[in-house]
Amino acid sequence: MKLTTKYLLMICSVVFAVNLVMGFVIAQQSKETLATQINARMLNVANTAAASIDGDMLKAVTADDKAAGSESYKEIMDTLTLYLENSDVTYIYTIQDMGNDKFAFIIDSDPVNPGEFGEEVVTTEALIDAAKGTPGVDQEPFTDSWGRFYSSYSPVFDSDGKVAGIIGADFDALWLETQIRKQYMLILIIAMAAVIIGAVLVIIVSSKTTGRFQALYDELSSLTEDVEELNTEIVNNPDYKGLVEDAGVENIPADTTPTKAKDVTEDAVGALSDKLKSMHDSMNQYLSIVRRQAYADSLTGLGNRAAYSNAVKRLNMSISQGIASFSVIIIDIDNLKSIIDEHGHEYVDKVIYDMAGLLKKSYGAEHLYRINDDSFMVITDSMTLKRIEEINRSFDEDLAEYNAGPDGVRVTVSKGAAVYRPGFDSEYREIFKRADGELSAARQAGQEQEEKS
Repeated sequence: MKLTTKYLLMICSVVFAVNLVMGFVIAQQSKETLATQINARMLNVANTAAASIDGDMLKAVTADDKAAGSESYKEIMDTLTLYLENSDVTYIYTIQDMGNDKFAFIIDSDPVNPGEFGEEVVTTEALIDAAKGTPGVDQEPFTDSWGRFYSSYSPVFDSDGKVAGIIGADFDALWLETQIRKQYMLILIIAMAAVIIGAVLVIIVSSKTTGRFQALYDELSSLTEDVEELNTEIVNNPDYKGLVEDAGVENIPADTTPTKAKDVTEDAVGALSDKLKSMHDSMNQYLSIVRRQAYADSLTGLGNRAAYSNAVKRLNMSISQGIASFSVIIIDIDNLKSIIDEHGHEYVDKVIYDMAGLLKKSYGAEHLYRINDDSFMVITDSMTLKRIEEINRSFDEDLAEYNAGPDGVRVTVSKGAAVYRPGFDSEYREIFKRADGELSAARQAGQEQEEKS
């Protein structure tokens, strides 16, 4: 067998294997990414609705308010109805914690068959987390008398920072699963089409041997150009700005120069090898962005709740192994609700994006996580509290400069920090509680200062 023929068979096998493996990997990655995006979309509805409701008012609502048509009942009902009519949510309602992991309706916006005040709500893990102050989304569907749903839950806080109630947003399980299945099948079909194209190329090249290298090269060029075009669209799309920056991918200038056909007769194997490398690099770039999409907040590009949960698991493991060394800083935007009331949700997105930029400058993007609308977490290597205070002062200076900007919007933040203590702290939660306590004290001090001013 000629050396060229051996190279030919080797390259054909590689092309087929790469198409097959890449098709499967992209399909799986995209399926996970779609599920993450839909969860984020569900949680955003609950979080936004929770931010729009006065916790003190919700806490005071009783069963008599519905019959009496009180102003507080009407205001909360109007807010829920607004989200019911302008989002993909099937039902949206408020929930009260009855204790012992039991929950009941407060106000239900369903115009046909609303849950009555005090009527029990199905308990899920995400609902229990929301009652503790952490927004969550059901990972498994549940069934009640209204149907089968996935739900998102977000706590509503009163003026004391305590959970006054919970927003529940139900999404039809069949609708959600159908959305994921449609997208997954589309990606799988495209991937399988790529495998079939690769198989066809293998048959053509194997039957025509070296005389068909030029045709193979042209086909690979076309496939590579398609992949590069996809990358260009993703990288240059402003909606993916944060993800692209954190993936380390530079913007790709549009190339309108016609590609000149290359004669591969003299070095067929070398030419095909170069083209395969180009396609491999493009696919790796695309997968890098897909991975970032699964674990990055879509607005800021920082780590999302999934990334934060993974970080906590790694820290707990390092604590159990006796090798942990880290510090935790919590940063909350205190007046996000008032900014929403004055400037609207679109402007709040700009404020959150700008705050993420200031935090990146001070703490480094690799240490940052956005865990809900107004809260950020920083997990760094172990630092002294004095060093953390120095960094915080630098951040405060940048924030003061930002607040002095032409928009006239003043953003206030509170911070709390704690350092892991070897031999004393047995799990991450203990360090978090200390940082959260410092955060609450800082917020209280800030409120008192505002009142004095």
